[in-house]
Amino acid sequence: MDPLLQWARKNQPSLIRLIRDLVECESPTDSPGAVVRCMELLAESMADIADSRMVDSSYVYDFRVPGRETPSRILALGHADTVWPIGTLRTMKFRNRGGRLWGPGVLDMKTGLAMFAFAMRALRELKIPVRHQVSLLVNPDEETGSRSSRRTTESLARGARAVLVLEPGTGLSG
Repeated sequence: MDPLLQWARKNQPSLIRLIRDLVECESPTDSPGAVVRCMELLAESMADIADSRMVDSSYVYDFRVPGRETPSRILALGHADTVWPIGTLRTMKFRNRGGRLWGPGVLDMKTGLAMFAFAMRALRELKIPVRHQVSLLVNPDEETGSRSSRRTTESLARGARAVLVLEPGTGLSG
């Protein structure tokens, strides 16, 4: 079996646990403290593989991956805010059934953040070299037009070799 697939299967329960933790950390855009708590939770979950820092209102996570042959950087872009108000979990609980996850923020975009973190963890644990530095930018206000984070996003993106947006394209119906 492919080592990456084997690693992913072995670590799937931990990935789902992180997704659940992120979803259950409600983070509507209009509650900045809640959004920061979500970004700090992500930082805690990756403390062994990434250094985190706050830049303006966004968090940047710099991954410690094997390789880094060039000084150029790959930037992954995500957000920690959701459209769901505090208290949504009372009526829309996190669920894991039939290989699918549900809950506020699962699709947009807490699963994308968790999956990217686990991809970086896989590269590190399997000692798969990466030729470029890898950073993840998580902004707090994408759902309302990225007003406070736009300048930081554009600045970091300008200096990157590539930008990977972790936003999913569609849900079950698309």
